[in-house]
Amino acid sequence: MHALSMMTSKEIETSVAILRESGRIDDSATFHGCCIHEPPKAEVAAWNAGDPIDRRLDLVVRYEGEVYEATVSVSRGEVDRWAMIPDVVPRVGFVELFKVMEAVTSDPGFQTALAKRGISDASAMQIDPWPTGDYQLEFENGRRVQRCIAFHRPTPHDNGYAFPIDGLMIHVDVDTLEVLHIEDFDQWPLATERGNYDVDSVVNDYGPLREDLRPVEITQPEGVSFSLEDNELCWQKWRFRVVMDDTEGLVLHQITYKQDGIERPIIDRASLAEMVVPYGDTRPSQTFKHALDSGEYGLGMTVNSLTLGCDCLGEIVYLDAVQMLDDGSVVGTDNAICVHEEDFGIGWKHTDMLTEQVEVRRSRRLVVSSIHTVGNYEYGFFWYFHLDGSIKLEIKLTGILTTRSHRDGDDLTFARQVAPNVSAPIHQHMFCVRLDMAVDGNTNNVVEVNTEALSPGPDNPHNTAFAARETLLTSEKSAMRQTNSASSRYWRIEHSEKTNRLGRPTAYRLLPSSTPTMFASADSPHGQRAAFAKNNLWVTPTVQSERYAAGDYPTQRNAGQGLPMYTAEDRPVSGTDITVWHSFGLTHDVRLEDYPVMPTEYVGFLLVPDGFFERNPAIDVPPSSTDHCH
Repeated sequence: MHALSMMTSKEIETSVAILRESGRIDDSATFHGCCIHEPPKAEVAAWNAGDPIDRRLDLVVRYEGEVYEATVSVSRGEVDRWAMIPDVVPRVGFVELFKVMEAVTSDPGFQTALAKRGISDASAMQIDPWPTGDYQLEFENGRRVQRCIAFHRPTPHDNGYAFPIDGLMIHVDVDTLEVLHIEDFDQWPLATERGNYDVDSVVNDYGPLREDLRPVEITQPEGVSFSLEDNELCWQKWRFRVVMDDTEGLVLHQITYKQDGIERPIIDRASLAEMVVPYGDTRPSQTFKHALDSGEYGLGMTVNSLTLGCDCLGEIVYLDAVQMLDDGSVVGTDNAICVHEEDFGIGWKHTDMLTEQVEVRRSRRLVVSSIHTVGNYEYGFFWYFHLDGSIKLEIKLTGILTTRSHRDGDDLTFARQVAPNVSAPIHQHMFCVRLDMAVDGNTNNVVEVNTEALSPGPDNPHNTAFAARETLLTSEKSAMRQTNSASSRYWRIEHSEKTNRLGRPTAYRLLPSSTPTMFASADSPHGQRAAFAKNNLWVTPTVQSERYAAGDYPTQRNAGQGLPMYTAEDRPVSGTDITVWHSFGLTHDVRLEDYPVMPTEYVGFLLVPDGFFERNPAIDVPPSSTDHCH
């Protein structure tokens, strides 16, 4: 086992037992975070196989109305840290969420509101709890609250999002399960058209399935080209560790590339630091929505158990994961992380026109992925490692739109109609990835590169010249940047001292996609709580405790926390250990084709070597065998 190995069920159970035996808590305590304790980077880097390991877990505990952070050594059976954290709201657990749903359906006021709409059976309702945000509602002060919206399921297996019950919102106290307030602001006609998407429903409602798709088989008769020991992956010249964190989801540690027998570091830690889904609709049932899904619920808590041939195709190796529920019990997810190789087309090719000699090499990549269901949406996180030294993160979005009711004449400025009596509001999905960079070591710079056309003059005789201009980002405030496709803007993370054989710094380029920032204004509740989404780039000196882009406790009241607080002192960020935060995403202006279930959309970014290698690092890839290349 390693300090960065994934948690085990036994470790979780042991940590809870140690806390209870210490007398700090009893069985009434609830748990709102549990992950491996990550020692200082230098300590991890100095560890060698066979050295003793002190395995510790970090926990967030709520006991007698107070929130505590604990670090528990499961190796020594001791509590190393127990600190009360004042004036924070811990995330809502999944045991708590199901109790909230039940509290809504059993509430007489809610049942009365349903009866007004012609629904007599509250058990036929789907209740979606949402983070309430911070709208200064008096009845929410001092409470942990979920704001719930309702959907009808005529039968248990119907798609509830086809039957929104709009004009109705229910505020519930998570601790007391008291319904604090019911907003009943309008009444729309109930939808009549099913929106089911299972095989039988598709055949019955839309016609027969396609019959002309032939099987695609992916085989590796000699086995896979990677090895997996514990949670350490080795493939080609890559090496790194994989963790399923309860908050961040898929986390990669100690990413290195071996060249000439030397392992060269690239990234110390790569993780999703936060995400936000802000809605642009002004209808009361929509306008409050800006879920911080990672911090407010825990992305790792939502991970799917993946199925061979459906979620992953090919010769697959899986990693299981365990997490702690808020009641202290352990939940395990088999096949939580999928690892496999896949062909990726032509890696490089050239045909010599004089000799007609052809050289072509196939590319392939290692894929490390997980898929998470957060309410109505699925998010797939796919890290790709390529033979040419590049790294890509691709986030795949699918699932079901959250919907609102529609009647003839309704304003559709902020939504698109997707079915009779059903529309879906415009919204965004913004992600912030935290990259603790270590390009050839922990002394790095970030340089912004913009390409610009030269002004007419002697240096530009035909008015055709353009050049790439470089700007060193020296401080946190100067490094708050946005993408610019007009100038082909990218950012180069380079070592401040080491150079390649041509005298240039060894580096990696961060190539952003065409991505928006958050449209909500900076002084709005959305903007104040998810300020990370207002810039595409942030750079900070690496501090391991600065881990979450919206702060450690983003639930309800976190305005100004996270990146705004981290960068307030405008610390220098050149020639030091740096962390790059990249925010990106998409704006979902809904299409009719997104209903009843969404085709997958894609967002992400690419990291490519820029002078890190002496030449094309894939030059040594062998040609395909004659059996496969005729």
